[in-house]
Amino acid sequence: MNKKNIIINLIMCFFMSFAWMNIGGLESTNILLLCVFGAGFIVLSYRDALVQKDTYNKKIRLSAIVLGVLFSLLYACFADLSGGLENKVFILIYEISTVAGLFFMFKTLLDVGILKAVEFADEKKNLTRNAFSLKLLLLYACIIDVCCIPFLALNFPGVLTVDSLNQLGQVMGIVERSDHHPWIHTAIIGLFYNIGHGLTGSTYAGIACYTVFQILMVGLCVGYAIECMYEAGIGRGVRNALLICFIMLPYNLMYAVTMWKDILFTMSVLVFTITVMRINDSVEKTGTRDSIIFVISALFMCVLRHNGFYAFIATVVIWLFIKRKTLKRYIVLSAAVIFISVLCSGPLMKACKVAPGEYVYNMCMPLQQIGRVIATGEDITPQQIQWLEKVNTLDYVRAGFDVQCADPMFAWVLDGDEEYFDSHKAEFIKIWIQIGVKHPLTYIKAFGDLTKGYWTPMNPQQTVYFGMSDNDMGLYPKPVIEGPVLIKINELITKLYGMIPVYGLFYSMGSFFWLLLVFGAVCIAGGSTQKLFAFLPSLMLTFTLFIATPLVADVRYGYALLLILPYLAAYTLFYKNEKEMEQ
Repeated sequence: MNKKNIIINLIMCFFMSFAWMNIGGLESTNILLLCVFGAGFIVLSYRDALVQKDTYNKKIRLSAIVLGVLFSLLYACFADLSGGLENKVFILIYEISTVAGLFFMFKTLLDVGILKAVEFADEKKNLTRNAFSLKLLLLYACIIDVCCIPFLALNFPGVLTVDSLNQLGQVMGIVERSDHHPWIHTAIIGLFYNIGHGLTGSTYAGIACYTVFQILMVGLCVGYAIECMYEAGIGRGVRNALLICFIMLPYNLMYAVTMWKDILFTMSVLVFTITVMRINDSVEKTGTRDSIIFVISALFMCVLRHNGFYAFIATVVIWLFIKRKTLKRYIVLSAAVIFISVLCSGPLMKACKVAPGEYVYNMCMPLQQIGRVIATGEDITPQQIQWLEKVNTLDYVRAGFDVQCADPMFAWVLDGDEEYFDSHKAEFIKIWIQIGVKHPLTYIKAFGDLTKGYWTPMNPQQTVYFGMSDNDMGLYPKPVIEGPVLIKINELITKLYGMIPVYGLFYSMGSFFWLLLVFGAVCIAGGSTQKLFAFLPSLMLTFTLFIATPLVADVRYGYALLLILPYLAAYTLFYKNEKEMEQ
């Protein structure tokens, strides 16, 4: 290493240490900063040696720079980097120095990480394909189902929150039927509830019947995804790692016994993603099996959660437009899926006498941004105040506004004149735009504080629930296992991720979003851009959360990304399509 590189590396190490000092709240004399400085210098020296290799190319360098800038800015966007200072000049110096240190750290690690990942993936060229194995699929499914049984015993007849109880109330005819929670999912609950209740006369047996059905579906879908890795020639060790990863994350098993639309929805997105992998890279010649599974998984992706419909359209428009000459069949099938989805949400829903969901929930971000302006006491015109107070008082907003939850703003409309709000949609949009023009920074802060859990690493605010929420239906949990055992297991599940470093990242949607981008960069740098099509469903779903999420970091909203990313990682690092194997 020449003298110039040593000096440059020492400067970068200084800024890395500065960033750790500021973000970690460490004193400048803390010995850990010397460790950071020394580790940074060693990694930089190692990187300097790696970039001399022939496998290091412009794509790797550009990917590291772009992602390094992006990650640094995302991390710093809504963090306090002032260092507790008051002088604006010193604050600016602190902020610039911290962002610079973050960039040098991220860029260095990305340089090394992407290069090593590309080299590792390049070694996996002589993979053989395997025939479909129903036995293997059922084996994986059975292992998962057996692991779910203790969680069902602890939470019999299943976990039911307020949302679940609302859907159950619709099934039992004591709550008005509504598409607020997708009515197709409510109908599925009704089907299995009525089977269980009809055979036994017990409400609890009806709930348990649905829960058992969901457990079986989770096992089959995850088992199918792992079995498809087997078909693709991915080794037993990786497949076992995928299985263990699912089982060792408690929220997977808890969600399997929770009556939420998000669970079956996530399973459909997983199977859809795996099917896109197979179709795109021709694990075998695309045939009837893939066509059928494509339609079924895509259809459930569209009807089991409202944002799934838009994510599906965005995915197939990009994927099939680029590959329109070779995938004409899937253009027709995608059009059929969209047609049936629209039919379900329109004529069929009306025929079944299901009321549409409340319009206010479509205005999540505009309401939150206006609420932020009101809550912080910023200026709005008398005419705007007059219109807003026709919906509800502004004191209601000031008293209940939450920067990380949109529910108080929904309540502002629902507890006010909802009919007026619904009948004056255009006027509301106009006011939202007018206030935004005057207070753009407040709108940006409102957006960031409500969505940052999905685009930057942070602890989740909500993970899992247990038993049943309080209700007026006379229902209560009937756990088979009670007492101290139940309490300890619940505490372990809810607290463990916050106590163990790195393990907690498996609960962070923002961290997984960053990893999604990193693995995408590995595909680009390694010349496997065709693999990026399989990333589209997860990416588009995440983008829909950026647009409209009611909670800043609720794991169930980002569950699809948490579940699917390990398969995308295996696909990126261990799978070679036919074209790559010929090279």
